[in-house]
Amino acid sequence: MSAESAAQRPAGRIPPDWIESVCRRSDLLLWDGYRSAMGGEGAAWPRIMFPRKGADRRVGEQEARLAFVAALPCGDEAAPFAVAAEVPTRLSYRFAGPDRGAKAQRASSDLAIFPDGADEPALTVAFKSGGRSGRSEKDETIRQDVAMILAEEPDALWFHVVGGATAATLHGILRTLDEAISHLSNPYRLSGYLARGKAVEPRAKAITFHICILNPDVTMSVHRMLEYVPGRPQDEFFDLATSAPAAALEIADGQGWVVHRR
Repeated sequence: MSAESAAQRPAGRIPPDWIESVCRRSDLLLWDGYRSAMGGEGAAWPRIMFPRKGADRRVGEQEARLAFVAALPCGDEAAPFAVAAEVPTRLSYRFAGPDRGAKAQRASSDLAIFPDGADEPALTVAFKSGGRSGRSEKDETIRQDVAMILAEEPDALWFHVVGGATAATLHGILRTLDEAISHLSNPYRLSGYLARGKAVEPRAKAITFHICILNPDVTMSVHRMLEYVPGRPQDEFFDLATSAPAAALEIADGQGWVVHRR
């Protein structure tokens, strides 16, 4: 990484192994909650409830955020980090309407982690849910969140929870993320999401991706950190080979992604 890119990075990076450990504890809470919600034999009363939504159970970003907060260290084991929700962004964005609106407004990060003594976050967390499939890789809601990640200063964690995942939906999520980052790495396209006349360059940073899968017969997650440098292609970062037997979704190890299994 160049000195100029490194200079854009905020001080006090959250350690990658700390992020991964919180994600892994979040997985356990989500898997236990989903097993209980689906009536799994011998399932204990969960800490995270998946509420009914008609005849189904809601599997959403709300549950992912609750699990992540519940997984944060506490008591004597607490790391010197503070947490805040719905943290206003430093920049203003145009997200509404076909031309993303005429007036730019501050957006907010779902969650932010502040290191000891800092008044600015070192890590923001975006929570998403649901699969992405079909021929189109473009998803405007994902582009909007990616725009904030690339334009704002802190490192970022993308925490995505998906129920009933197949190989197609998992690959759809990864392709959509790849498309959004590649598209918005262009400063002109990124600036289109901000206040008119505001030129913004994407910032070099660490972006961690965590996808938690909630299937009745599959409990696994995939985790990987991207050292994002503007203008440098992601190459095959989002590639992930899977096999999908009739009753399971299998992901082989050794592809750059850490695979967490129950």
